[in-house]
Amino acid sequence: MTQRYKRLFRSGNSTDRTVFFSDAVFAIAMTLLVLDLNIPEGLDQGRLGEALAQAWPQFFAYALSFAVIGSAWLDHHQKFTVIQRYDRRLQLLNLLLLFFIAILPMPTSFLSDYGGKSSPWPPVLYAAVTAGVFLSLNLIWVHAWRAGLVSPVVDKALYSYMYRALLPVPIVFLLSIPLAFASPGAAMYFWLLLIPAGWTVDRLAARIR
Repeated sequence: MTQRYKRLFRSGNSTDRTVFFSDAVFAIAMTLLVLDLNIPEGLDQGRLGEALAQAWPQFFAYALSFAVIGSAWLDHHQKFTVIQRYDRRLQLLNLLLLFFIAILPMPTSFLSDYGGKSSPWPPVLYAAVTAGVFLSLNLIWVHAWRAGLVSPVVDKALYSYMYRALLPVPIVFLLSIPLAFASPGAAMYFWLLLIPAGWTVDRLAARIR
């Protein structure tokens, strides 16, 4: 009876509901990000430029988190194009990913209000949540491959390429956490290493292929 229960209710051949639910969470999280962007009302015309300058940290945090969520959604979409079946563990790992996605607006607001100052906690929290997003995506991919949930068109080389492609993001953000305790501002600049790190991974993957 237990095996029949698991076969009927904990696995299946369609990931549509998982994808639709995930897309909704991604969309809501992106929408919530914009709530922190506001310019005070009733300002004199001469103070509008100053108000825009003061809103720069909020806009930076919004743009950064929009890029994080957008990149995560693109990767999720790509993976679930070839993940054709599901099991209980895959659903739980997907919920872990959505936990980090749904909570990201909070550290985004924390970073926009207090980032770059003396406290390490805004960049630490932001880095931890962002690393959690991309580690969860890789856990989904690893489990789907090992559990045989992926389309046969995906070979070992393609699996490895998609796995390695995400590694720079959690590595850079996790390495920035200890740096934040020494210099919160430097930790945020450290995130710029994602650009050369991603480029390096792509070049190495191209050579391996």
